[in-house]
Amino acid sequence: MEEIREAIDYGVIKMNIDTDLQFAYTEGVRDYMVNNVEYLRTQIGNPEGEEKPNKKFYDPRVWVRKGEETFSTRLVQAFEDLNNVNTLK
Repeated sequence: MEEIREAIDYGVIKMNIDTDLQFAYTEGVRDYMVNNVEYLRTQIGNPEGEEKPNKKFYDPRVWVRKGEETFSTRLVQAFEDLNNVNTLK
């Protein structure tokens, strides 16, 4: 962050954050998958029981949301790093 602030002080006005944001999104999805792997192996049957359904774990609305959350967190961090918080005039 210190290097970013120094670059801004020198007049840098553009910084690409797309790669960081893509990785942040992937982190959320990856971490969800890793943490729920036993529920994602099959449609039915998990550590809670052989007949337990897993739909709530593999529903894309759940794991996509995890990616959106980590993306948003990284975006806020980028705004803070770039000193671009509450700057609307």
